[in-house]
Amino acid sequence: MSHWIGIDVGKTFHWASVLDDEGREVLSRKVLATEEDIEAFRSQVGALGAERAFFCVDMMGGPATLLEAVLPGHGERVFYLSGTALNRARDAYRGGEHKSDPRDARVIANQLRMRWRSLPEINPREESSAEMRALLAHRRDLVQDQVRRITRMRGLLLETFPGLEAILDLTKKDGPLVAVAKVATPGAARRLGEPRLTRWLKARGIRKAEELARRVVEAAKAQRHELPAAELKAELVAEIASEVLRTKGRLAALHERLEELVSANPKAEIVRSMPGMGTIFAAEFVAEVGDIGRFASADALAAAAGMVPVLRASGSTSHLRRSRRGNGVLKRALYRSAFSAIAHHGPSSVFYRRKRAEGKTHHQALIALARRRVNVLWAMLRDEQRYREQPPKAA
Repeated sequence: MSHWIGIDVGKTFHWASVLDDEGREVLSRKVLATEEDIEAFRSQVGALGAERAFFCVDMMGGPATLLEAVLPGHGERVFYLSGTALNRARDAYRGGEHKSDPRDARVIANQLRMRWRSLPEINPREESSAEMRALLAHRRDLVQDQVRRITRMRGLLLETFPGLEAILDLTKKDGPLVAVAKVATPGAARRLGEPRLTRWLKARGIRKAEELARRVVEAAKAQRHELPAAELKAELVAEIASEVLRTKGRLAALHERLEELVSANPKAEIVRSMPGMGTIFAAEFVAEVGDIGRFASADALAAAAGMVPVLRASGSTSHLRRSRRGNGVLKRALYRSAFSAIAHHGPSSVFYRRKRAEGKTHHQALIALARRRVNVLWAMLRDEQRYREQPPKAA
């Protein structure tokens, strides 16, 4: 006999429901989000006398992190049912519109009882993989904030000094950011002058300071009107530019830390050897995939990433479309690394061009390349082998 335990994850407490093989509920209780109460609940389940017990949660990470550590740490098998799948399954039960923690826990347990072989299993994460995951999540937040800051700064420059906004690239080098932090209005640039602006930029280690100063002053001379609220907006531009520079430093430090983690992780080094897979993409892949043994085949890995075409058929109508599901972080890493490989890896570029010649759109050809690379990555990790270029087959 087996027991099937569904856990509706919450912030301060979880709700757990235990079903037997016939789907009868034998236990339903609140479980505090503490290690002590989780241990007590596990002991209570063990006292019910079943030969096997399977657990399932509706969330990974966040409030479920302690559950993911405690239960597998005692050898328990823990599976994952997504919140979307839970919501759809709930609608199939009597009174499907009603929602409560005990009801959701019971639905999770019943879905586990019926579908456990097809649900992803949660395994304890290696320390380095957990660190990568945390750093990458923080990096994504910083990048999103950085994009928002730069967009806002460009908008303010357009309202004060449009000529300067047009000639400077504020996304890559530090020089333009340092310059706009000092002179964000035409009047300020003209008053400072090219020689003093050059010296000021050189004192802050800006390369090609003379050229940058010349371009700024030329743009200032071309605009004689001061636009409304220019001084206030210039202060805001300077403040945002300083924040952008600080964030660039934080992102560089994060990249160094990720470089250390990837270099020390054999699996990540194998993934990084794949053309197009730099430090960030390799770290994202390893952090999301974990143990490659979770995936019985490359097809299973591709399905987890949402890179398998979805069949839509009804009556005489049938077509394939891109999957809207799957692990978004993993899908993005595979897609973007494939895009990078097109520009820097000959065989990838040849494959992409061949797909385009077959009539596929850019996105279709890119997805086909990414899907093919999944097969290679899965085989590399299975065999613990770095990427090796295969010689072309003889005709």
